[in-house]
Amino acid sequence: MLTRNPYILLLLLASFCLFSAYFVEYIIQLAPCPLCIYQRFPYLIFIFVSIIAIAGKEYKACNTYLVITALGTIVLAGYHTGIERGVFELSSLCKPLISVTDNISVQDFTKLLYNKKIAMCNKPALVVFNLSMAEWNLLLNIILLVFFIKYRNFQEK
Repeated sequence: MLTRNPYILLLLLASFCLFSAYFVEYIIQLAPCPLCIYQRFPYLIFIFVSIIAIAGKEYKACNTYLVITALGTIVLAGYHTGIERGVFELSSLCKPLISVTDNISVQDFTKLLYNKKIAMCNKPALVVFNLSMAEWNLLLNIILLVFFIKYRNFQEK
């Protein structure tokens, strides 16, 4: 049971992160940019792998998936942080989630603007303790990666 505790903690942490993201989006009403939405998917993988690890007995494969997922998340969050800080240019991954056609009327365009919040990847919607949500995500996943690697080495001994 002791070896399963880290997976229970990861399950709770990933669930909390997703809950926080949805809380900010739907309760506080801050629109996420496309990269913010992409950064949610690794947490679904963390939850899925954690459930498999808790239910099963083969931890080594689960740890490998967690390390790979954390690395991918670090790359994505680092890229998003770089865009927010002006290190990288906006790419096609950052196009707004709504599109405007050429033949739209002024009235329809006004409705579109008032009904949909438009978020840009280079403008953080929420900053806490001088860090954007993408930067918090980057920091968390660096810590998780270190933990996964240390825990993986601990399990092999």
